[in-house]
Amino acid sequence: MAKELLVTDALSDKMIQAGAKLVERLDEDASNIKSALWLYFPDARNWKLILASEIVETDGPRKLYEKIQGANRNAAESEDVISLNDISVTTPKHQLISMLAMMIGTGQGISGIRFTRNNINGIYIDDAYIYRSIH
Repeated sequence: MAKELLVTDALSDKMIQAGAKLVERLDEDASNIKSALWLYFPDARNWKLILASEIVETDGPRKLYEKIQGANRNAAESEDVISLNDISVTTPKHQLISMLAMMIGTGQGISGIRFTRNNINGIYIDDAYIYRSIH
């Protein structure tokens, strides 16, 4: 069984790799991930993997969390998996997600864009690592 990844206050290579692998497994399960990114919350001093999918709008967040659990179960034994405690799901219409999609379009693949200390229409982003951002 895959091992659970320790999410720290510093974005690690292991966190980046585990996030990319999770998005790949979710793509295989037709999860329709429109945005995927690690987002740093400075007040809590922690990172959350944010996943935005229309599934959250149509079927509710629980359905996407179930797909994430399934993707974690399908991880190779040597892979790190991200705990549901370190993941948040939302809709592509969420204000931050839609603003990022307008500013940074990645296409359907998995990218690796670091986005640090930026303001988008008054929303300050301390630090983020963007895998996908589709408008």
